[in-house]
Amino acid sequence: MDDAARLIAAEHARRRAVEADDADTLDAMTADVFHYAHINGLVEDRATYLDRIRARAVITHATGASDLSVEMRPGYALLKGVSFMEFEWRDGSAKGRVDTLFLSVWEPAGDDWKIVAYASTPKPA
Repeated sequence: MDDAARLIAAEHARRRAVEADDADTLDAMTADVFHYAHINGLVEDRATYLDRIRARAVITHATGASDLSVEMRPGYALLKGVSFMEFEWRDGSAKGRVDTLFLSVWEPAGDDWKIVAYASTPKPA
């Protein structure tokens, strides 16, 4: 499997971990300097992101990514695509579906890749 295929597989594995609230897997997949910029503008560092996953504040009913493409760069890779998430806040304050375009940055870590940053924006109508 080449690097692009490994990155795409890692993105799908990351989404499965989000659906399962699997903070341990997400912890292993994220770089120390990880930042996540949510579609609502909230930006979390690694510790805050993992704390929120562990608190299970949001139920992710489904998430997926398509039209994935990888651009290899010296020392890092860009992965972009189209994604969706069906979610519900455990406190009942919000639920719905978001359709987005996303861009993520990954860095090599031995034979694996770790995600450094993720950001999404609403998918145009």
